Amino acid sequence: MNILICIGIVSGAFSISTLTAYVICLFYKQPFINPTLTDWEEGVRINEYVRNVPVLILQSGGLMYFVSDNIIPYGQHTWFESLYTIAIYCLYIEAIYYTYHRLVHKYGYSYIHKKHHKNVIVYPFDTFYLTEADDFASIVSIGLPIVFINISLLEQFVILYMYITSSYLSHSELFWSHHSIHHRFRKYNFCILFPIFDIMFGTYLNKPITMSS
Repeated sequence: MNILICIGIVSGAFSISTLTAYVICLFYKQPFINPTLTDWEEGVRINEYVRNVPVLILQSGGLMYFVSDNIIPYGQHTWFESLYTIAIYCLYIEAIYYTYHRLVHKYGYSYIHKKHHKNVIVYPFDTFYLTEADDFASIVSIGLPIVFINISLLEQFVILYMYITSSYLSHSELFWSHHSIHHRFRKYNFCILFPIFDIMFGTYLNKPITMSS
């Protein structure tokens, strides 16, 4: 597969996910960026976002190209097979990221992950406020399962869109508080979207909280 196609798929999913999350925040009158930031702090965050996101997209597209032999032609799966493939793929994502996330909270937290936890009350724009190591871990978590599972480009796009959009929205109190709770109580809720392994290993906490608390 052409590497430009891979980068195009990743950048397309990222752009549409960002727009989706932004529009949803507008609709529900939820700030997309932390309103307590000063103009200077907001400028720094925006500059870092603009600088880091293209690198993240290029790295993700590169990984997708590297494992593209496992990407199958569209139409080879039935709708049921596609849903099953997406579900298993998500299981791999959660397993990989859960393992990384728990380890990084125990080892090297100050150097790798503390930056992302700078804000206890989080907003969607905080999603990609990450170190390079955290960036790479996110890329590997979402891209590595292709090594084990044959998926189509459409299925990969759906997975990317689902995880990027939900990652934005999880840094808010709009629909669920799973990740916001993690920012408050760091020993809970290490999964990204589906708290399967949090429930399995006793790290799941479901406690309603509010942005003002």
